[in-house]
Formats: sequence, C-alpha cells, structure tokens
Amino acid sequence: MSQTTPNLAALLPAARGKLVVEERAIPSPGPDEILVRNHAIALNPIDWKRVDFGIAVSSYPAVLGSDISGVVTEVGSGVTSFQPGDRVIGTASDMSTGNPDNAAYQTYTVLLASATAKLPDAVSFKDGAATVTAVSTGSLALFDVLDLPTPDSDTKPSPDTGILVWGAASATGAGTVQLARLAGLKVFATASPQHHARVRSLGATAVVDYRSPTAVDDLAAAAKKAGVKVIFAVDSISTKDTLPLVVDFLAKFDGPKKVAHLLQWPEGVAKPEDVEAAWVQGFRIWGQRRDLSVLVFNNLLSGWLENGDIVPGAVRVIDGGLDGLQTGLDVLRKGVSGEKLVVEL
Repeated sequence: MSQTTPNLAALLPAARGKLVVEERAIPSPGPDEILVRNHAIALNPIDWKRVDFGIAVSSYPAVLGSDISGVVTEVGSGVTSFQPGDRVIGTASDMSTGNPDNAAYQTYTVLLASATAKLPDAVSFKDGAATVTAVSTGSLALFDVLDLPTPDSDTKPSPDTGILVWGAASATGAGTVQLARLAGLKVFATASPQHHARVRSLGATAVVDYRSPTAVDDLAAAAKKAGVKVIFAVDSISTKDTLPLVVDFLAKFDGPKKVAHLLQWPEGVAKPEDVEAAWVQGFRIWGQRRDLSVLVFNNLLSGWLENGDIVPGAVRVIDGGLDGLQTGLDVLRKGVSGEKLVVEL
C-alpha cells in the first residue's frame, strides 16, 4: 500500500518545550515490524512527564507517544500475521528503542508486530487507541509483576482469591479490573463515586470511594463478607498517599502478599515484611516479556474487543489533530478523571 500522505510529526524541540509540527521522512519497518498510518493517538500521563523531566528522551528534537490505532501500510519481511489494509492498535516502543520512528505523535509509526492487535470493525479508531496502555500495563501488572496465570491458562485461581485495584477508574485501573476478571479473580476496587457503576460493570465485586476515611475497612469488610482472601494488589496511582492505604488493606488478610505499583516506591513509605512490592516497568512489553505481548496483543485482545470482554473507556477527543497534542498535554498536567484524551488524524 503506497504512502501518499506526508509524515507530519509533533516534535519536542527541547526539554520542557512546546510541540512543533514538522515533516519527517516516512519510516520503513524492519523484519519483525509493521508501518501504520495513524488515525488516532491516545495520550498518557508519562507523555507530559517526558516533556518536563526528559524521561526516556535520548536526543532532541524528539517524538513522543506510545498508543495508536490506524491502518497497516507496509509489513516487514518476517511478518505473516498482518498485511496492508488491516485495522490495528498497538503500543509504540520509542521509550525502549530511542528511535523516533517508533513513536506515536506522527502520521506514520513503526510498530513491533508483537505489540500490535487487529482492531475489530465495530470498534472505532479512537476507542481502540484508548485501550492500548490499559491492556499493556494491566497485563504487565497482573501477569508479569504479580505472576498470576493468564486468562488462557489451564491454571485457575481458587474461587476465594481476590485482588485490590486502587484507582480503578483510571485507564490502567479499568483495564486491570477487566483483565483480572478474565483471569478469574474477585476484584475489590476504589474509585470516585461517579465512577462506581462503571467499575462494577467492568467486573468489580465491590467499589468504595478512595477519599472515604473508612475506605480500607469498608473494602476489607466487603471482601470478608464475600468469603474472599485478598493477597494481591495493583495501585494504579502509586503515591505516598495511596500505597500506605493499599498496605493497610492487605494487612487485614493473613499470609504473604504482592503489590504491583506503577511508579517507583516513594521514599518514607514502609514495606511490611510480608508484602512483596514490585514496579510495573512498561518497557518490558517490548523486550523481556515479548512472549506476554504476543499472547495478549496477537492472540487475545482482538477477540476480547470483538466479544465485549474488554470494553474501551470514556474518550475525550482533543480537536486539532497533531496540533491538538500540545493542548492534550496541558490538560493532562492538570489531571483528568475517568477518561482518555485522544487526537484524531
């Protein structure tokens, strides 16, 4: 499939700078890669942190972003599972490779075939892009850090095994709730009250307001009433305010526990001896856990979306295409709740 549209990119010219749209050469995929003409790009909080703090930026000008949906225009010599014309979603790997061709904030992006899923016709490009990090990070939290059996595994958790998802209305939190449900876990969650109904619809057994002074006790009581022992937790917020509450909740149950946290463990927050805590490192989906990426993106995700087992979250479209990415970053810095910011190309 020929590329007749130029490759415009929202470039970050320098640290803490403002994005500038300029033309780049259209990249070519390597043997295990595909080239995608992007139709929607979803923003993540890490994007503005990369602008402000230079996280995983090897040189300037830089191209940022990881979550895309679009149409395949070219496939590498070793790729057999995709072909030009396929509608796809995927996670772009520039934070791992340092190569701007592998970044999302442009018209064309080179993706690893292993980190790409076919997008069902019934799912829009904007909803598809909004699903990417929710699934990739949730999968790493559950099936890498916590080492739980994947949904396709013959090994199933016991019916009384539970997991806490703190911040379940966030994109990653909502993805984790759904993946945990698919893996056979009973989910207990926190979220703002306006999101409780949705979090329950995604599979949570009980949801409480994270701001309530009795949140920990209320949620632990709900789990015990249901006859569930909660020894696993994913904190999708992972701050010095949330992690102590997660630890307090797990202390209500006997035995060793595991916590997956999305940011580095804050200084001054104690880790009890019976709690194993590990950081969810997103770059592992492109490297050390490419096996997990193949399982989730190549083998399972398209079917989950087709069948409604994974439901995309609320999307707010930022107008302006690539020019709207700067607005999106500014909005993200202020914080959003229960929605994903997306630009359409």
